[in-house]
Amino acid sequence: MAKNDEKVKELLAVIEAKKKTMGARPKVTAWKSNGILKFGDGSHLNINVAGSVEQCVEAVAYLLQKQSFLTEASKLLGVKYAEPSIEEYIQDFKVRTSMIVWDGEKKKLDVLESKLKDLRSEDAKTEDALSDITQALN
Repeated sequence: MAKNDEKVKELLAVIEAKKKTMGARPKVTAWKSNGILKFGDGSHLNINVAGSVEQCVEAVAYLLQKQSFLTEASKLLGVKYAEPSIEEYIQDFKVRTSMIVWDGEKKKLDVLESKLKDLRSEDAKTEDALSDITQALN
């Protein structure tokens, strides 16, 4: 084995440990909200396809702003206004954000793992292939 193979092996073990601590990908069986957030300009965001943490943050900021403005407007007008609940949306965006963060971390670890595997010497690759074949035969 080449001198760097041992270091590669150690780093691969670190990556594997990080993958285990990440656990399973967060998932949702059903959104608490209807899954579609409609904005004041007529556009909308499907929570299933929100692709970045920034999109989720901006959506929740919009909800908080809208709720705040509706509360203030009803106070100024001296009327009671049944504020729509945003808690279901906030819960859904928390889940979606955790999914996006998990996916990003997993992708980063997969890229590092691939790079490390490419750095291994031919002897180490041959040794692993022989080990795999031996396990398959037993």
